[in-house]
Amino acid sequence: MAFNSFYLNILLRIIFMSAANLGFFYFLIHRERFFTVIFLGLLFIVQVIWLIYYINSVNRSLARFLLTLGEEETMVLPLQDKIEKTFRGLQHSFMSLNREIGRIRLEKQYSSVLVRNIVDHLGSGILAWNNTGEVEMVNESGLKLLNLSRLNNISQLDNQYPGLVSRIEGMNHGERSLINLHINGISSPFLFRATEFLLGEKRVFLVSYQSIRYELEENEMISWEKLMRVFTHEVSNSVTPITTLAANIKKRLASIIAKPENVYPVENAIIADLQRSADLVEQRGNRLIDFIRQYKNMLIIPEPDLKPLKLEDIIKDACSLCEALESPVKYRIEYNVMPPGLACVADRKMMEQVFINLIKNSVNALSEEREGVIEIRAEKVARDSVSVRIRDNGQGIPPDVIGQVFIPFFTTHDKGSGIGLTLSRRIIHQHGGTIYLQSEEKKGTTVNIKLPCPK
Repeated sequence: MAFNSFYLNILLRIIFMSAANLGFFYFLIHRERFFTVIFLGLLFIVQVIWLIYYINSVNRSLARFLLTLGEEETMVLPLQDKIEKTFRGLQHSFMSLNREIGRIRLEKQYSSVLVRNIVDHLGSGILAWNNTGEVEMVNESGLKLLNLSRLNNISQLDNQYPGLVSRIEGMNHGERSLINLHINGISSPFLFRATEFLLGEKRVFLVSYQSIRYELEENEMISWEKLMRVFTHEVSNSVTPITTLAANIKKRLASIIAKPENVYPVENAIIADLQRSADLVEQRGNRLIDFIRQYKNMLIIPEPDLKPLKLEDIIKDACSLCEALESPVKYRIEYNVMPPGLACVADRKMMEQVFINLIKNSVNALSEEREGVIEIRAEKVARDSVSVRIRDNGQGIPPDVIGQVFIPFFTTHDKGSGIGLTLSRRIIHQHGGTIYLQSEEKKGTTVNIKLPCPK
């Protein structure tokens, strides 16, 4: 190893200290110069302090250098120059250590960024917390699904959804559980999967979850369609012969009445009663046939022609068509789209029909106790979706009924067909969106629609 300045500085200081020490004792023994003895004694003490300070300063520089190796601070380069001048033999070792630390740090950063982006890219929620309740990780989808802006401690989740954390922690490793959460007054089914592991000395709970409301609604619609297809087929096969027979009976009775002399001695009152009964059978049969034809038309919905469209144009046209609807209640329709050029990916005719159906429902729900107000608000809520809210101040929907409003042919209005909301939800689902209702009796109803938008 090459000779370096550290050894030279130590050697020179030892020589000066030895010279001062020898001089001190020499003059002390001869007792000739009192002030010289004092001076040499002080000089020796100063040199000892100087040596200690020098060694400590070098140690501090080494410590700072080693610390900053792992942090890449601006102090590294000047410290490196100082250390290299003092310990030339350590230069290669320090640089190798620095490069290795830098490589490990970059790999760790790459892995962290990659994992973070993958987790945030997932549509499912990912949540992890330790045994102290501190949240180790939660992705953007997880916060959005739980309607939270931030989550630092798991107690915040338990405050908003009481009992949820204890239920998750009680799940077995890898177990799946269906849990209903009330979000914005709506019961939403979530599928949770939990696991638990040790990370060092900490016990970590890891949970993945996703809302399955859309899938349940889709399965519900498919089930209704299958049921109604069987139902309409069976009813059609039964009703058609009945209406045919009723029409034939009416025809025969009419021919009997038209003859000048009845071949069979039947009273006119009986004939009239038979004819009236045949009329009723035919009317009810035709009503059932119309009912079946109406549902068949609802089942046959063409594939939407999806294009980027301005929401304001669609909403404006729908409002114009609904401003003059017959209603015993005076009402007004207000709409606001922010920003003004907000677009969605939709089929123009189908989406316009959805808005017309929903506005008609709002008009029918208005109360005579006050002026009706229907508000339509559209805004961008995410990078790939827009939200449309249609709110009225009508009578609202009772809690025991709101869960049935999307059932085919279910209606709370005497003149309603019961297919408006079912058809609207089917169209929204075809667009890749969602629709749900919030309502409070005597205060009104809000229809929330989420649609995809151009990226």
